[in-house]
Amino acid sequence: MANNAFAETSEKTTMGASGYPLPRFMSLDDPKTNMRTGPGLEYPIDWIYNKEDYPLRVIAEHGNWRKVVDVDGATGWILRSLLSLSRKAMIINGSQKLVKSPEENDKVTLIAEEDVIGTIEQCQQEWCEMEISGFKGWINHQNIWGVLDQETFD
Repeated sequence: MANNAFAETSEKTTMGASGYPLPRFMSLDDPKTNMRTGPGLEYPIDWIYNKEDYPLRVIAEHGNWRKVVDVDGATGWILRSLLSLSRKAMIINGSQKLVKSPEENDKVTLIAEEDVIGTIEQCQQEWCEMEISGFKGWINHQNIWGVLDQETFD
């Protein structure tokens, strides 16, 4: 298995000017981040995120700007220096059980509430291992926002 955060996805990807594929996920690197209506400081602020590590899907690039989509479908532009390649994910679809392994999915290690953000350690097909507040467990990728369909990395 390659140690590549962007390997093997079922979605059609293209290579951005930055050398990274599109789409991909990044996370906010600052506790307060402005999302603008266009790729430049001259464009108005459309939204202010007040949550460091919040995962965003990058769908386009323009110079040092990244066009992103959030979990609610809001779209806008964020300066690249305010984003991190650190893989974060948010729990969606209500409270979710994280389990010891995909094979031992009856052994719960943690129950996480909706909107909790954690670090993705690895993903193997439909399952991702996450760390949340020092606890680790596996979760089906359909219950997190922060990975592409069938994305695999370790």
